Amino acid sequence: MGVTASVGSKQLATRGVGSILAILVFAEVIAAFETSMAVQLLYTPGDFFTTDLSQLVWVITAYSLVAALATGFVGRLGDQFGRRKIMVAILLISAVGSVISALAPTFGILVAGRALQGVSGAVLPLAIGMVRSSFPAAKVSLGIAVVSTSALIAGAAGMLAGGLFLDYASWHYIFWTAAIAATLAAAFVHFGIPREPRETLAAAGKIDYFGGLLFGAAIASTLYGLTLSKNLGWSDLSVLAFVIGGLVALALWVRWELRIEEPMINVRMFGQRKFALGMLATALIAVGPIGTMSILTVTIYRSPSSIPTADGGVMDLPVGLGLSATQTGLLGFITAAAAFAISPLIGKVSARFGARMGLMIGSLLMIVGLVIICVAPGQLPVVLTGLVITVFGTGFLYSGMPTVIVECVLPEQTSTATAVNAVTRTAFQAVAASVVGLLLAFSPVVAGENTFVSLAGFFLVAGVLITTCLLTIVVVLFIPPTKIANPRESEAQVDHLTLKD
Repeated sequence: MGVTASVGSKQLATRGVGSILAILVFAEVIAAFETSMAVQLLYTPGDFFTTDLSQLVWVITAYSLVAALATGFVGRLGDQFGRRKIMVAILLISAVGSVISALAPTFGILVAGRALQGVSGAVLPLAIGMVRSSFPAAKVSLGIAVVSTSALIAGAAGMLAGGLFLDYASWHYIFWTAAIAATLAAAFVHFGIPREPRETLAAAGKIDYFGGLLFGAAIASTLYGLTLSKNLGWSDLSVLAFVIGGLVALALWVRWELRIEEPMINVRMFGQRKFALGMLATALIAVGPIGTMSILTVTIYRSPSSIPTADGGVMDLPVGLGLSATQTGLLGFITAAAAFAISPLIGKVSARFGARMGLMIGSLLMIVGLVIICVAPGQLPVVLTGLVITVFGTGFLYSGMPTVIVECVLPEQTSTATAVNAVTRTAFQAVAASVVGLLLAFSPVVAGENTFVSLAGFFLVAGVLITTCLLTIVVVLFIPPTKIANPRESEAQVDHLTLKD
């Protein structure tokens, strides 16, 4: 073990923390790009994109469902067989999916390619595991913060890049760009990142394939039901069937994992106080600051600030700036870049005070930003000031969610545990997406056949957001203050982190 650690340290010293971090950020950026760029396809004229919108959403849904299915599997495989090896494999599979979509002669084949791309949704848990296994103890929190917050700027840049491709070139370039970038990322990971020390990986054992498939099917069914609910409502039988079926499958999965000796995901982790509270905080953040806030931001940017009336006058609307899609994408990119720029500071806060402090700071910044926006949700300077503050808060939250989980698991459990955290975040973001539309539609402003967001609806959503932030702070206060244990620390320092079976 000592020899392996020594070799790993020499490789790290040779290649440098900065270069490894840059490669991991690039890999995570590819995954976020593939998600956000494809959203623009929903508004693409011509070819086979003139089909019904309920069919077009499969461009997004196919990716999300496969990502949910793959994440738990991939995290566990990475922890056992090596995260670098598994990351290279999923990036290459993603590249193949991109090529299939770029050459697709029919919409169905394009969706199949998008499904293959979905495996890249598991990049983040692997990247976090590689940061922990490769970086010196003092740099681990910094690495997690930078990798996690890179998803913010990547998502915003993907929306902007996708729009530019559609405006000035062809939708095919979205997928060719993704294919080339994923292939490059796989090469960088393989040749630029050293092999992980053996002691940072789980002991060799049987892989619980049935448990992994059952977990993925349960999450995918639930997510699909939540996706359907946005258009069909919660009373629809198909929505209830998928959601309830997914929850039943999840309960069966828990029972299965508790009965076998080598589970795909050790559900006993939830019996550990810090892990359970960290997952609860993640659920609250996903519903509020991440899920609801992302929709509210686009609503404010895109909703018109005024509309013409029948008598030739102008009616001012209480909520909305009336920005174009390009302006919205550009502002989203600028604010996300600002959040990414402070990621080293976020990492330093986590390293010194623990992830719980970062989660509290993020929640407080979200509250401050929302209060500012509420003062004048139709005035650009006020809205931008508030949104910049909320984006800084989002940076702390994106970093804090996986870091608080990493703090309470052993190195060989890192990718599996953060994969469960990522799936939880995705599931509760879907909950937010299915609910926020109903909240914004409360007591709308009616102008002829059109309806617009009212102050009452806006304040209702803002109230829900502030409430979730306050609840997050309360939950975080009960999280025991610990810091990340490094694999090279003594056994005495990590014994208290062991999760008892």
